[in-house]
Amino acid sequence: MLNFFYHFFISNRMPLSSYASRQYSLVMIFATLGAATFGFFFFYNLLVLHYYTIALIDTICFATSVGSIFFLKKTHNIELSRVFVTAYFFVFFVAFTYINKNESFGLIWNIFFCMIAINLNGHKKGLFYTFVLYGYIFLMAHEGIGVWQNGLWDKVAFFRYAFSMVLLTFVVYVMELALYRSYTKLQKLAEEDELTQTYNRHKLREILQAEIERAGRHDTPLCVVLFDVDNFKSINDTHGHNTGDAMLQLLAKIVKNSIRVNDTFGRWGGEEFLLVLPHMSIEQAQKACEKVRLLIAQSVFENVSALTCSFGLCAYEKGMSLDALVNRCDKAMYQAKLLGKNCVNVFAQS
Repeated sequence: MLNFFYHFFISNRMPLSSYASRQYSLVMIFATLGAATFGFFFFYNLLVLHYYTIALIDTICFATSVGSIFFLKKTHNIELSRVFVTAYFFVFFVAFTYINKNESFGLIWNIFFCMIAINLNGHKKGLFYTFVLYGYIFLMAHEGIGVWQNGLWDKVAFFRYAFSMVLLTFVVYVMELALYRSYTKLQKLAEEDELTQTYNRHKLREILQAEIERAGRHDTPLCVVLFDVDNFKSINDTHGHNTGDAMLQLLAKIVKNSIRVNDTFGRWGGEEFLLVLPHMSIEQAQKACEKVRLLIAQSVFENVSALTCSFGLCAYEKGMSLDALVNRCDKAMYQAKLLGKNCVNVFAQS
């Protein structure tokens, strides 16, 4: 049973530590709770209280909740799913307040909206949606002063209600903001190489796998480049590791500023770097690599007269695995070393 709930509420397509994974789970949880709540109150309002209009609203919200669950499970479209869930809760609370006034403390139900809106949509969008709802709710509540509950709903009750709602919203907002920043920091640590501020090996593999699948599916060109710094060990031995680290940082900046927006660049390990060049033929990729090679060779590095890199380039072939593609790049790079270094070598099948 626990295993079923785990797979039902948690996505298997994204890392558990990501903010997106949390949003997916929250959409599933709120939609499921919504379906259970609206389903229960449909029968209660219909059969016990005979509130047929509210029962109709419960029915619509129940159906939308169930639809949102199936839509998210099938498409993994978190953005659209949370809009659906937020929207029908928004409509429900406005309609419920308009119909029910504050009978049986009906206004108290609105406290749940800020939790739903802010947790689902993030601190910025969620706060906006919350205050839009409050605009409607507070207007209706203000118009009801002296009218609702046979005149028992007065200004004191209104201000207490408004203040408590805003205070609760502030608390939820601060908590969500703190969580968002924590998840963002964790994700950055999980994806980014600390020294060069580029993608790390784990993230590069994830992106490259996605590009391989896309190239195979749409039959589009894809090239991958593996390159490393020539004689890097002697640089470290002669000038120290601090100088070596500074060189890698500057090299990373040079490469990042010389590639296209849709290209991917990161540190593969040590002094090795990886370039993913989608929608680029082998001839175009070779020219792009030559451009990067020249920029590095012509740049001025502190304490070092010149810095060069050897490039191994390979084009993706349909059906090729990630490891096979990178292995070919590695072989091409090794061949570039044998050819005298500071050059771009294209993998050739022996």
